[in-house]
Amino acid sequence: MNTGYMIYQAERPKSAREQREIDMGNAQLVQAVGRFGRWLARPVRPRRQTWRPAPGRPAPCPETSR
Repeated sequence: MNTGYMIYQAERPKSAREQREIDMGNAQLVQAVGRFGRWLARPVRPRRQTWRPAPGRPAPCPETSR
């Protein structure tokens, strides 16, 4: 029903204030994506498998010591 209005909104030129608000929203989106990207790019320390003993303490593997 509002297709005509949506076409009107898309075709009409934006005022300086509207364009500034759009640009500020885009900048906030880029900033959020940048933070998320840095979080994904962090090096992750591999987790030690739980069945392995601490360094210097030999212990049998539970799967082979049955």
